[in-house]
Amino acid sequence: MGAAIFAGVYSNLREQAAVDDSKLPQKVEMDRGFQRWITNLRNKDVVIEADEFRLVEKNEIYNTKWMKVYSIEDEEAKKVYDATIEASKQVDKIIFSPSDREFIDFRNIDREGYKSNEVRFYGQKEDKIIDLRALDCSTRANCYIDRAYFLDNDLFVVSEISRNIDKKDETAEICLPEQTCTYTFKLHLVDLINNARWIYESESFEAVLTELIPNL
Repeated sequence: MGAAIFAGVYSNLREQAAVDDSKLPQKVEMDRGFQRWITNLRNKDVVIEADEFRLVEKNEIYNTKWMKVYSIEDEEAKKVYDATIEASKQVDKIIFSPSDREFIDFRNIDREGYKSNEVRFYGQKEDKIIDLRALDCSTRANCYIDRAYFLDNDLFVVSEISRNIDKKDETAEICLPEQTCTYTFKLHLVDLINNARWIYESESFEAVLTELIPNL
């Protein structure tokens, strides 16, 4: 049933992409998680519109370097899974999927082998337990992961604020979080079934990150 539901979701995304591949998919824009996020920003005088976002990158998410897979039949792995799921409930910045069998951990601290700029996906998919670094962001760009939410069990969104510089550019001028810098928001749409991540970026704006973070 899950595969059938996702097939419909993916089909809708593909149909929209055929119209305009560069825009934020309507399924994201209409989702309650996105609406709450963008409304909160407006209430804090950060005016961002959904139609500002443009596709800037698409890549795969699964990489053996950043992913561990265990069989649900492995008793020790199953024990760790059950304990991890239980310990992660009611923890701030850990969001569970509708099935409650997976979660996104976007805490801005170093934890369980993950750094503060990395987002962890953990959960059971069919007969496998997956522990995945779903994405990271550039500390050089003062990045901050501010929110995450599931669209369904296989599709989720992570929002990031960071300076609008190329994260691979080692010559980019340093601008500290305490200073006024130019930033953009990035929305990462992660598709677990089709091994894909779309990154959409907003228009740029000026902000002092240390003053903005408490309002996110």
